[in-house]
Amino acid sequence: MILHQAVPPDAPPDEQDVLEQVGAVEAALIEAGWRTRRLAAGLDLAAVAGALADDRPDLVINLVESLTVGRAAGVMAPTAAALLESLGLAFTGNTAAALALTADKLATKRVLRATGIATPPWIERDGAGIPGPLIIKHATEHASFAIGPDSVVANADAAPALMRARAAEHGGRWFAEAFIDGREFNLSAIDDGAGGCIVLPAAEQVFDPRWPEGRPRIVDWASKWDPTDPIYPYATRSFDLRHDDGPLVERMAALVRRVWEVCGLAGYARVDLRVDRSGEPWVLEVNANPCLTPGMGLAATAERAGMSFRDLVGRIAAAALAEPTIVTPPGSAPSSARPSRPVTAHPPLRTTLVAGDPERIAALCAATGVFTEAEVAVARELAEDRLAQGDASSYRFVLAEQRHGVLVGYACYGPTPCTESAWDLYWIVVHPAAQGGGIGRTLLDRVTEAVRLEGGTALYAETAGKPAYAPTRAFYARTGFRAVATVPDFYARGDAKLILLRPLD
Repeated sequence: MILHQAVPPDAPPDEQDVLEQVGAVEAALIEAGWRTRRLAAGLDLAAVAGALADDRPDLVINLVESLTVGRAAGVMAPTAAALLESLGLAFTGNTAAALALTADKLATKRVLRATGIATPPWIERDGAGIPGPLIIKHATEHASFAIGPDSVVANADAAPALMRARAAEHGGRWFAEAFIDGREFNLSAIDDGAGGCIVLPAAEQVFDPRWPEGRPRIVDWASKWDPTDPIYPYATRSFDLRHDDGPLVERMAALVRRVWEVCGLAGYARVDLRVDRSGEPWVLEVNANPCLTPGMGLAATAERAGMSFRDLVGRIAAAALAEPTIVTPPGSAPSSARPSRPVTAHPPLRTTLVAGDPERIAALCAATGVFTEAEVAVARELAEDRLAQGDASSYRFVLAEQRHGVLVGYACYGPTPCTESAWDLYWIVVHPAAQGGGIGRTLLDRVTEAVRLEGGTALYAETAGKPAYAPTRAFYARTGFRAVATVPDFYARGDAKLILLRPLD
């Protein structure tokens, strides 16, 4: 189910964009083998709940960015997630709590400041003590709402009047934040499946040299959404950073990981930063439900990281399904939509692949954060070979699934060519959220049982020598494998290939 806010025909461009991302996400899901439906949400949440209950989906893609009440919209964004949690449905993106926090810029800034994360100082009413210039912002609206060339004021004395004027015109709460005159960056992150995040390449907001003298270098509403505005072509995104930006990018990525932790983020998010003239990065805002339109924001940075749009959507879906959803009987209180405890160590196993499994396997491998894009592609190709050739394929599979068909682990194995009774264990992968619960051993036991039944006497596995594979090597050691050969510098300089053997006779 793709859930999104209802978009009226006369909606402004930043709202019409919702329908574009809905279409793109739906196409990616269909290509990956999902059956999809759309559901437009309005303020009648009982109707939304009824529609979800009538045909309960396995997964909800939550694309609800706002629900308008009077002149307020963004503040209602967490409502859809809260409804999904109350129904015990698996859904993509952030929890209602994380969305509620980050939907309120002032609440977010207080959390950031309390945890030692640099965010520009601000005033909420009349105040002094903050040197100018300052930028006037709405506390609960995003997408550069009502930000224009006049939003930057010279000093704190000039801020209250503009804050009152904006409130009279648009409603809501407004504040004045110290304007960081420097470079602007957006860093997106996606769930790594283990409670943390993978930070995608940094994108810099570049202001063209033709930018008008005296106009603040900010991405205001017109420069972002209005192609007829003269400034529209002059604000662009660039991944071509300076040759010496490496340390700065690392500092910003560390900030994003810290923000992810303190704000309780999940699924995917974007963090906006400014870097002052001394090189210090400041966190401006946290967008816990950024747009997924191809070529924009998050999707563009994922593509820069070598991830197709289909793979991005697959990862987001896999993160939502990484932990089992508690299905609560009607009338009872749900304990949690996303429990933190590991999934069961004895999930149902199956050995026959079905349509969509290659993508699900690729998404599972990618979620570990260990394998390269090329390695993930190989995992997908082996599954595609089995799906296309059936028993004629030399690749055999065992898949471990949680409730609702959630793939939490798998193994791929096959007979070693040109040998009498040797077999290879090509892949054995367990989702990070399920590791440590015995699923890997359960998969391996099923593999060894099958190999013995076919007369196999030896099971070989290969793994890497780099530090990231230490848990993998420990798993093999615990399950009866021993190293029989080492090929130095095989995968890369300093990264050896280890050949392991588990005798079966």
